[in-house]
Amino acid sequence: MSTWSLTWRTAARRRRLFAWNVLVPLLLLTPVAASEAAAPHRVAVFGVFYVFFATFGAAIPTIRDAQDGWLDTIFRAGHAPRRWHAERVLAEASLDFVQLLPTTIVALALAGGVSPARAIDLAVALAAALVFANALGPAIAAAVGSLAEAALASAAVSLLLLHYAGFFRAPPPGWTRVAWALDPYAPLHAARSAALGARPPDGWGWGLWSALAGALALVVAAPSWTARFRWPQA
Repeated sequence: MSTWSLTWRTAARRRRLFAWNVLVPLLLLTPVAASEAAAPHRVAVFGVFYVFFATFGAAIPTIRDAQDGWLDTIFRAGHAPRRWHAERVLAEASLDFVQLLPTTIVALALAGGVSPARAIDLAVALAAALVFANALGPAIAAAVGSLAEAALASAAVSLLLLHYAGFFRAPPPGWTRVAWALDPYAPLHAARSAALGARPPDGWGWGLWSALAGALALVVAAPSWTARFRWPQA
């Protein structure tokens, strides 16, 4: 059975958890979308929640699978690390996208007057961000050794990338502008801002390629960093 199939079958059978993962974003983010807070503040809240949702959701289960020996069993059975990671990234990212879709639709409805083109831009940017976050999470898990460390490292790395993506301040001229243009979460910030009526900065499309390239690089490098999931640890 492929990792893709296993992920989706597990999600389908754990209906309560699936419903919970749909309801929590709705309950937490709908009041934000409906509030009179400044648009940049609402965009920041959505960005942090979306990225944390995917990164934590990828890192924490990976640590658990490694600690109980499940990953070592998979690799010893001949499942290639690159295939495992690629299938897991695509499965988890698509699952996250489906679970976050109701919240995104409600937020767009509350924004009012969002054109189909901007809605599509947001969907593409969100998908790219989720792919990158789900590729990054397991790699972070491999660099640490416990659930607490995985949570802390995931938060630190995600907040750093969100900062350079412009969620907390506009990128000033200079090298930080280059970092912003290549940040995998910059398209999510630009597309979410545009959905609220703001003009997205020029050049944010490079971030889409950066997100996909970063995810691909982590998949290619999977044989090296997944060695830490084997028993005894390499």
